[in-house]
Amino acid sequence: MIDIIIPTLNRHDSIKRIIKDLNNQTDKNFSVNIIDQSETPFYNKELTSFKVIIHWTPDIRSPILARNYGVDRTNSNIILFLDDDMIPSSNLIENIHAIFNEYKKPLVVGGISNIRSQTKLEKFIRKILQRGIYKDPRYYYFKNAFDKNFEKIDSFLVTPYISAGILAVNRIALNKNPLPVKFKQHILGGDIYYGMSCIKKNIRVCLSYLLSAEEIPDKQFEFKSIKGFRKIIMSFHSALLVLRINGFKLKNIFHFILRSFLIFLFLLRFIILGIFTKLFRFKI
Repeated sequence: MIDIIIPTLNRHDSIKRIIKDLNNQTDKNFSVNIIDQSETPFYNKELTSFKVIIHWTPDIRSPILARNYGVDRTNSNIILFLDDDMIPSSNLIENIHAIFNEYKKPLVVGGISNIRSQTKLEKFIRKILQRGIYKDPRYYYFKNAFDKNFEKIDSFLVTPYISAGILAVNRIALNKNPLPVKFKQHILGGDIYYGMSCIKKNIRVCLSYLLSAEEIPDKQFEFKSIKGFRKIIMSFHSALLVLRINGFKLKNIFHFILRSFLIFLFLLRFIILGIFTKLFRFKI
């Protein structure tokens, strides 16, 4: 049995959509827990073969606190954190069961999603900066996941990034390392910090292409969690947290500089686009 925990805020249409999408799962052995932080409560009218529980929590305005609220009110051995802007693959639950039935130790598995498209310049810079530093793990991870050699799946990259947009954990991992609720004001939810702290506590953290979902593009969403300068500033903060938890060693500092440089490029692009947009509107 899997408990799916979905935090949401003022996006009732998104809740309706994701409940319908979950109806397409090949494995229906799960329940859905919507942590609704909206000002007005959501009432589910969709007929499902699985249980849908709505937790209306208007006093909570934090993704990490909402997820932790769901953890405290569920009892399944396996928990799937899913964002309301995700379209899960139809075999997602089936694959999660296969992974966790095979691997009984504390385990955190990040899923793969098309988080956002990158410009050609960003792809080119990443290719230059990360060549020789990071190995491309895609086929390696897929092959071991497909063959169910889960014990051979190492942590992703040097500083593993896991996103609670699609993240499966077993209860023993959460008991050993609870969610970092000190990030209650941090809209990114402390995902990077949680992945790193799990590794420090000898909890296996990995990515698997068996856990996949499509993320709805920003332009199709009226309410997007993170926008503009706030996201970029928090990205710098997350990079610093990764450095702190890894330690101020030469290699870790070098990775921090690379990550910060990429974030700076995103900031520069954001500023330039903002200037051009204002100039264009002024001329009109």
